[in-house]
This record gives sequence, structure tokens and C-alpha cells, in this order.
Amino acid sequence: MALVATGVVAAACLDRPLTIEPVDLVIEGARILEVRSGEVLEGRTIVVDDGRIVSVTGEGAESPPAKRVVDARARLVTPGLVDVHHHTAFVLGDSVSEGGGFIARLSMEPDSIAAYRDRFAEAYLPYGVTTVRDAGSDEAHAPMLVAWMEPSPDAPDFHPVGGALGSEEEGRTPFPGHAVVRDSSDAVTKIRDYQEVGYRHIKLYWRLEEPEFAAALSEARRLGLNVTGHVDFQVFPFERALDLGLTSFEHAYTVGVGAMTREEFMAAWREQTPEWYGAEARGRFYLGVLEYFHLLGPENPRVLALIDRLAETGSTVVPTLHIFAQRLGLTWHTTPSVGAFDDTSWLSPEQREHAIEGYRILAGYVRRMHEAGVRLAIGTDWTDPGQAVLSEMLLLEDLGIPMMEVFRIATLDGARAIGVADEVGAVEPGLRAHLIVFDSDPLVDPRAILGGKTVIKDGAVAHQAP
Repeated sequence: MALVATGVVAAACLDRPLTIEPVDLVIEGARILEVRSGEVLEGRTIVVDDGRIVSVTGEGAESPPAKRVVDARARLVTPGLVDVHHHTAFVLGDSVSEGGGFIARLSMEPDSIAAYRDRFAEAYLPYGVTTVRDAGSDEAHAPMLVAWMEPSPDAPDFHPVGGALGSEEEGRTPFPGHAVVRDSSDAVTKIRDYQEVGYRHIKLYWRLEEPEFAAALSEARRLGLNVTGHVDFQVFPFERALDLGLTSFEHAYTVGVGAMTREEFMAAWREQTPEWYGAEARGRFYLGVLEYFHLLGPENPRVLALIDRLAETGSTVVPTLHIFAQRLGLTWHTTPSVGAFDDTSWLSPEQREHAIEGYRILAGYVRRMHEAGVRLAIGTDWTDPGQAVLSEMLLLEDLGIPMMEVFRIATLDGARAIGVADEVGAVEPGLRAHLIVFDSDPLVDPRAILGGKTVIKDGAVAHQAP
């Protein structure tokens, strides 16, 4: 009798239509930029649920019921963009030090932290940036940095390093975004403390001496943390950093500095820069860096050898060209000068042209890095970071790098650089749904990245052009 009853119930269930829960989002009629292969996949449907891409299917495939359907109308869909060099003070800062460091006096109350995150999101999401690594922030802001690590569809993913690590220097007051270590033992302790806080990224700053640098890098690698370095001004040799196993480098100009002799470095800074611009020139840092490249020239064998070594070691370089190019009128977006640190408005036409020539040599080496197989990633390191990401992309395209490859640099290669390519960086099943639907095709007209776009973060529409 029990078996009969069960059969009757089963038969009744078969007569009742099955209820299928709708997925969160379906994007139909998409042209997908496949950043791994460099192909454009036509007529695709992207199915998103619970913040992740469930499937990518071709024409004719039936779409599941969805809470929201977006008709891409054959527009290009790309992964969300990645900025690997941000500082929270550039968005939240209320003043600037004489050395160009932004100062942010923030409350760590929960409502303030949420409000700051809204400002952070406004600086990035409308421009298509959905993942950000912070490259050094005030340790006093740790509650905010940790809180922002929790993913949200309303803000870019956030990956902090804590403070950028430097060695103790008698009489020097460090920038708020730096963290000082006294010796190698202290460096190891700092790395462990950061891991305990929850940070998964470490920044080694150029003020680290070798014992602290080596100890911090070794401990971070032992703990499986992602490490990047700003190796500069010949405090610590660039090639020594490579010897120790560092494979991610901030600022392309540091490759030139690393290839210079000490005599060349001092001559460029102490003789050539004052000769062209005066001893107390405003904007001296930017102008001095470009003077390095006048001294090196466009075919310097030591620079080219260092580029080859970067390629051989599978290293990544973050060019940060925008911060130099914008001061010379070479970018679509220019942040107003913050004062003497970056003011170049006073340059004569001859001085400006000389500086531009130095920039062209620097940029030419970035192109050579790309051609040699050095992985590049987008980093901004200044205010207006969303605009700066797009500007950096256009500057790379100006070098002759095809826009298809620029998109890979700005998405997948950035995700690889910060160790999150298993989560973001491509339009593929299983990855987080960080997507951009462009109104016009930037593969046809690169400046279309500046135009209208729909930005999707974790499956939710975070920004839509009017």
C-alpha cells in the first residue's frame, strides 16, 4: 500500500511544472573580448548568478529566466579594469605635504568608513575599474582597509598592503603611507603582523636597506603573500632585488635608474636637471626623472639588458606613465597641480620640448619591455584614479601597443600581477562578473574607452551611461 501511495504522489509531481529559480543577470547579444587569446567572440550570451559568470554560450543557446536581462546589441563586453597602484589618500586626502605626499585625517567610525568607500567607488566604477590594489596607506587607517576588503557590488574589490615598508632613518619623519622597520627581525615581525590583520599584499619601498628588504621579501614569500617593490634611487640595487626573487616592480622609470652608474645618476640629478630647469625648479622630481632618460638615451645597452632579465624572470613592471605625461600636456585628462611638487606650468617652450623628449625615451623603453615579453600592468599613483587608468591605457596605445593587448594589460595581466587571476580579469565561467559593456567599440577607436559604458560589478549594474 505504501508503495502504491508513493507512486501516486510521484505521478502527481510529474504533472506539475518544474519551478526554475531565475538567475541574477543575463547579457544577450554580446561581442566578448577574450583577453587570453586576443579574439572577439561574436553573438555570445553571458549568464551571471550569485556574482559569478555561470556560462558563456553562443548564438542559438536558450537563455535561462533572469531577474535582469541586458541586451548588449552587439556591443563589446570586456573584463573590468584593474588598477594595481593606488593610495587611498589620493581620494580621501585633505592636504598635501611639501614632498607631495597626500595627508588624510580620517575617522575610523563605521559610518565614516562606509562614506569613504562611497567616495572611493565614485572615483573608479564610472570608469570601469572594478579591482584596485592599494600600494601604501596610513597604518592608522587599518580598520578601513580591512573593512574594504569585504567584496561589495557597490565598490571595487580592494587589496591593501598596509604601509609601504622602509628602513628607519635618523631624523626622518616618514610619509603617512609608509611603515618603518628597524632591522631585519622587525621586518619579519611586520610581515607577520600584516598577515594576521588579513593583508595578502606587501609593498617594499625604496628606503629599505638590503637586510630588511631581503628579510621582508623572504618572509612574505614563505607566507604566500603577493609582493611588489618600488626599487629606486640606487639605495638598493635593482638587479639585487631580482637576485632575491622580486618579480613585480612599480614605475618603469626605475628600470632606467637601476641601469645607471652612480656617477650618471648623480650627474643627471645634480648637474643636468639644474642646468635645464634651475636649482630650485618646481616639479623637479618629474623633470629630473625625465633627465635620467636624456642621459641614458633610447638604445642604452644596460637598460636593454635589464629589460631582457625582467623578461627572463617573468617579472611585471607597472609603468605609471600618466603621472609624467599629464604634466607635459600629453594626456586627455590632467589633474590640476597640487603645488610646487608637480607644477610644470612655468616651463618655457624649449624646456617643455626637452622634457617631452625625455618622456619619449622613457615611453620607448616601456614599448621595448612589452615587445621583450615583460608583463605590464596598469597603475595610477595619483588623484582622479579612474580617469588616470583610462589615460594610462591610451598612452600605451600611443606607443603602438594594439588596443587588444592594452586591454589584456589592463585586465588579466593586472589580475595576474596581484595574484587574483583565479577570480577576475577575464570573461569566463567561474570568474567574478566584473564586466564593461562599451557603447562604442574601443578596438575600432581607442578613445571610445572615454565614452559611455555600462559597468557590472559582481553581477550588479554599478554604473550605466545615460
